[in-house]
Amino acid sequence: MKNLQEKYIAGLDGLRAVAVLMVIGYHLKLPIFKGGVLGVTIFFVISGFLITRLLLQELQKTNKIDLKNFWIKRIKRIWPALILMVSVTVILSAIFNRLVFTKACRDFISALLGYNNWYQIFNNISYFDNGGAPSPLLHCWSLAIETQFYLIFPLIIIIIAKFKSTKKERHQVLSVITTLLIIISAILMAVLFNPNGDPSRVYYGLDTRCFSLLVGALLAIIVESDIKIGLTKPANDIIGIISLVCVCIIVTKVAGYDAFLYKGGYLLTSILTAFVILSILRKQSMLSKFLSIPVIDWLGKLSYSIYLWHYPIIILISGGQSASLSIMLLEVTLTLVASVLSYYLVETPIRRGILSKTIKMLKDKIQKDQRVIKKGITIASVCLALVVTSTLCVAFVPKENMSDDIVQESSNKVVKKDIKKPETTPSTTNSQDSQYVDLSNGQEIINNLDVFVIGDSIVSGSFAKFQETFPHLKLSSKESRQANLSIPILTSALNEEGWNGDSLIFALGTNGPLYDYLPKVRELLPQDKTMFVISLHAPYTQWQDDNNQKIEEFCKNTDNVYLIDWAQYCKGHNDWFEKDQTHPNKLGGTEQFLNCIKESIIKAYQKDKIKLTKKS
Repeated sequence: MKNLQEKYIAGLDGLRAVAVLMVIGYHLKLPIFKGGVLGVTIFFVISGFLITRLLLQELQKTNKIDLKNFWIKRIKRIWPALILMVSVTVILSAIFNRLVFTKACRDFISALLGYNNWYQIFNNISYFDNGGAPSPLLHCWSLAIETQFYLIFPLIIIIIAKFKSTKKERHQVLSVITTLLIIISAILMAVLFNPNGDPSRVYYGLDTRCFSLLVGALLAIIVESDIKIGLTKPANDIIGIISLVCVCIIVTKVAGYDAFLYKGGYLLTSILTAFVILSILRKQSMLSKFLSIPVIDWLGKLSYSIYLWHYPIIILISGGQSASLSIMLLEVTLTLVASVLSYYLVETPIRRGILSKTIKMLKDKIQKDQRVIKKGITIASVCLALVVTSTLCVAFVPKENMSDDIVQESSNKVVKKDIKKPETTPSTTNSQDSQYVDLSNGQEIINNLDVFVIGDSIVSGSFAKFQETFPHLKLSSKESRQANLSIPILTSALNEEGWNGDSLIFALGTNGPLYDYLPKVRELLPQDKTMFVISLHAPYTQWQDDNNQKIEEFCKNTDNVYLIDWAQYCKGHNDWFEKDQTHPNKLGGTEQFLNCIKESIIKAYQKDKIKLTKKS
């Protein structure tokens, strides 16, 4: 292809800047960046393109690929800044936050050795739903995927080159294989994705994410081939701009756990990014000019350091929760300072060969024990931080995982009980006057309410309080229950168990997106039954805000449905919760949880004068 930038690609660093800003916005929980995880997809496509283009150009010039040299360069590019970030993060977390320190110690080896994504998968560690503050090294999963790609894909190119001697043949075979791998990977993501569960498995997996890197690789194959696309400059500009705008729209509209992304959205974003890169490649294109604006270009050059530092800084300062504007500005400022120091004092000198120059200088000056000194300098510079962090982890890590201190007494089981308490003392109202409850007496409403509660571990942990509060109670709860399971549970209760009570309390949404299950539940429930929906306090999940917005809109716009606003009721009362800030504790949290439910039910019945039959 002609009219393309050959060496330094103006605008590509700017695209990196766009990507890293998306990621930061997502981790700061800014609503406009609800799909900011797609910034990582952009990074993947760029990496796949650059690495493949580099390998193909080397193969064309020398008729071979120096695999050892390639891997050494990748290590020099990735490791120095990574070691610095991991070491500083572990040390700071040991000083300021022991819970975060525990998780950092758990992850630091996998983060450094490039298998963090598989570590998260095999240990069932969610990216979207964390028990308390996440690990400050959780973001290293993406570096692990790139590392694994760097290990595997060059081998594929080398194998093909052994059997195909001409450039045309090599590129044809490589393009076919790459396309097949893209299709297989995208299909795997779609098939393995469970819309009613946590998507972390497909989010972390090399097998389900490599298509983004491979899309970049396929673009590199096309660019390095003698294929004539024949796009005019205006057409090239339009395609690039539209593609980038589409990516930005997806980022602002689609959440990172949304089914759309896993059913083709990530692949679509990868392809759109490839079109953006293709547009940038053309000399003097509009996108390359815009993305080469000095500030954007500079941020792009810092993007790797920014990506490394922003997440641990956010976790250490705000714990990954939504923060005030002043706190966010502090986090961004510290990220920028750390990134500048890392880039100019670590990345750039090492990339320019300071280690090899230092070794050569010492070699010239010192003849005695030359070999020992050379090895010592090389190894010491890499291992010093590892020794410190390893010692910290062994010496100070708590024996028990303090971050998992969550109510367990009713977890991993379904609790279904009908509880009938003895008749309570009648109110002063003459019981013969009416068959209905005196609504002015709030406690009488609660005492006569036949309620069915469908919930998860939050309800399980408050089970005893539910028993104390509601004399006429039917309850079904289970740890990690998803919202979709409310449909068969309610259907069974109505049709098979013959439940004919007054109200349903819907207490799900902590463990995943609600999607469109609330209207479906209301449709199943007879119209004369009231429905109450509890808003969420689960600050370490990615779907809390979206689910609460759905709950609020649903309660506002649906007849006979009422909001139990637990999210607002508990605001500012972190002492009501376990360490995960999701499960109410036994030191007043469960009592306040039930108080919120009681008050909301009483208010709804009194305000709308809902008739409630006295129970015999």
